[in-house]
Amino acid sequence: MPLDQPIDTRIAAGSNEAPDYAKLVTDRIASEYVGLSNTLDELVDEIPKLSPKVLSDADALTRGALIKRFRDLDSRVESVRVLEKEPYLRGGNAVDSWFNSLRDRIAKRNRNDRKAQSGYADVLQDEINVYQDAKIAEERARRAAEAQAAERLRVEAERKARAEAEAAEQARLAAERARKPESIAAKSAEADKHAAAEAKSREEAAQAAQAADDAYLSTLARPADIARVRGNAEAGGGVTLTVAQEPYAILTDRTLVDLEMLRPFFTDAEIEKALRGWARTTGHRIQMPGAQIGHRNKGVTR
Repeated sequence: MPLDQPIDTRIAAGSNEAPDYAKLVTDRIASEYVGLSNTLDELVDEIPKLSPKVLSDADALTRGALIKRFRDLDSRVESVRVLEKEPYLRGGNAVDSWFNSLRDRIAKRNRNDRKAQSGYADVLQDEINVYQDAKIAEERARRAAEAQAAERLRVEAERKARAEAEAAEQARLAAERARKPESIAAKSAEADKHAAAEAKSREEAAQAAQAADDAYLSTLARPADIARVRGNAEAGGGVTLTVAQEPYAILTDRTLVDLEMLRPFFTDAEIEKALRGWARTTGHRIQMPGAQIGHRNKGVTR
């Protein structure tokens, strides 16, 4: 049996090459069950001896007898296959069960399996997710508030710049209308003062506009950039935390799903499976466009 096989002596001690387990098993069973292979070859050799076509009951019966012998051989092959596979199957199941039990405790092996219990890593990740979602929401709210405040400052700075420009223009016109030398000097000084104030207010307005633009752009930051944090030697060294967008589609109520929209995504095999299920409920008596439903003869050889 497979579990009693000797160690492959072709594999030298310390070799990095794993043995070809499939070939070892194939060579052994091919040798042990060569009789089954020979019997199949003998049955196949009888086929050319049959009549070219079935023209009589005798021709059909001869073929029927050969079919029964093929089926008998098939039953023997299947019984031996089950017997030979059992140790591997049970061994493989035992290996999967033991290692998967550890993996299940660590994390879900299939993240889409909503019935599976969360592992330790899943629980920890969920706690991080809750924190990151709150962190992103809080940071976005802060940036939005900053952008609104910067926009208000920009509007106020532009209003002030326009007012200073108007005052500077009025002062310039007043200086031009002055007639007395002392009035001209006073008006000119006043115009220069307003011109300086206008230049300063325009500079402040430009800075406020730039700050507003920067604040707005900060609100467009990706969640990954907001949440990203790298561990240092003191905390989480070698670990980087961030977020990523993942697509999902979860069925919540099959009665509400629009099957017409999903129709192009069904394979023929999936549609045929549904068709066969529907046909069974109707006793295979009702037709459906695009399909053939009913009963047909099937040859039986006993």
